[in-house]
Amino acid sequence: MHKVSLHLGIDNIDSPLGGCTTHFAYKLIKFITKNYNVEFIDYPNLVRLNPSIPYKTRGNGAIALRFTINEGLINELIKDLINELSNYLREYSMKPLSESNAGLAIVVGEVPYKLKELYIKALTDYVPLDYVEEVIQELRSSILLPLGLRRGVVGALAAIGWLISSDCTYELLVYRVRTDSVERCIDEESVKLMDTKLHDWVFSNYDYNFSKALIAPHGPDPVLLGIRGESPEKLVEALKFVRICEPYEGWVIFRTNQGTDSHHIERDIHYVRPYQTGCITGRVCSEPRVISGGDVLLKICSENRGNGVYVAVFKETSLTKIARELILNDLIKVCGLFKFWDDYGTVLHVEKLSILEAVDKVIKRNPRCPRCGARLKSAGRGKGWKCVKCGLRIRDAEYEVERISRKELEGEYIPRDAAIKHLVKPKRRYGRERECTMVRPREPWFT
Repeated sequence: MHKVSLHLGIDNIDSPLGGCTTHFAYKLIKFITKNYNVEFIDYPNLVRLNPSIPYKTRGNGAIALRFTINEGLINELIKDLINELSNYLREYSMKPLSESNAGLAIVVGEVPYKLKELYIKALTDYVPLDYVEEVIQELRSSILLPLGLRRGVVGALAAIGWLISSDCTYELLVYRVRTDSVERCIDEESVKLMDTKLHDWVFSNYDYNFSKALIAPHGPDPVLLGIRGESPEKLVEALKFVRICEPYEGWVIFRTNQGTDSHHIERDIHYVRPYQTGCITGRVCSEPRVISGGDVLLKICSENRGNGVYVAVFKETSLTKIARELILNDLIKVCGLFKFWDDYGTVLHVEKLSILEAVDKVIKRNPRCPRCGARLKSAGRGKGWKCVKCGLRIRDAEYEVERISRKELEGEYIPRDAAIKHLVKPKRRYGRERECTMVRPREPWFT
């Protein structure tokens, strides 16, 4: 039989009660490799999408599996996919397949450029279903939708479209044996040791400021832990350091866009809207104000003092201290998620903040008395100055002006590791960026 490359997109397979799109993908990998003669041409792709969308899935992540298969077996594979998904939804007490928004999409052969465009849009903006319908209609000879068009198809197609040359990282995910407990049994000191020993190859696994391991989620989903890093081989090595004190089902390594800042695209301050992601640059045009909970709200405007955008800096990011230091006319660049607030319109939720130009702070003081050196006070509008100490009156005197440089504040400010979201690049990854596309998996990459 003729072998073809097949790209399978999966999304929206989780619920507050449990289940996980990555876990279903793991089970599917084991099923496919056991029952079909396939060769994976890339590590499974864990593709994080726009976290600003209100109806995103729990981790705003979709999956793409890429492998070669005998062309004549594709229809049989599709039947098995639907059956496996139906069983998974039933196992984790989710809505039956007929009522779910689970998305499956398949592209056979070369991935169309239009899907790469869809990935960028799904990463940084709102994607209406009618836009996806147009894409599907245009590519109807290239796309198979085993479940039809559902909300999950947006992420499934976008994940397939992440076949572009861009920065990437890897994550090794370990899955639990089915349990009702939300507590994970992992030795935190072993996580710290792993992070120390493999410092140059892993990231966002331990927060040293708060002495806290970051590799385990806290909900009812099947993920036991996830180790993030730069190399599949190093992640396998990292797992050997971690002491797990509960049984687990197995693990798999994903290639991913996590920790890359890929959603931080440059945007014009005049044309931003809710549900987008990106970065804007402007001058501080309102004094930073501490609001409830210790968060900071300020406004930045374009250089020509056009429309401004409100910027919210949340206490959990650890960036509120520097946000409070900002003054009028500071030139800053802020990156994050655009949301809608009732009283403020479009507000940027800050994920990173850069001070590009910290203007001098100008302090103006009353002049000193030339006779006794005390500070003069105003004698009234148009009446000059008077000294309350020695009684001297002066008609004309200049204010004392002191300029204090704030150049030391200039630079980029990044949240503490515990507050870093999936897509945001942590400080440890700076300088590690590289271009990568498909990477043929090397054993072992799953168990």
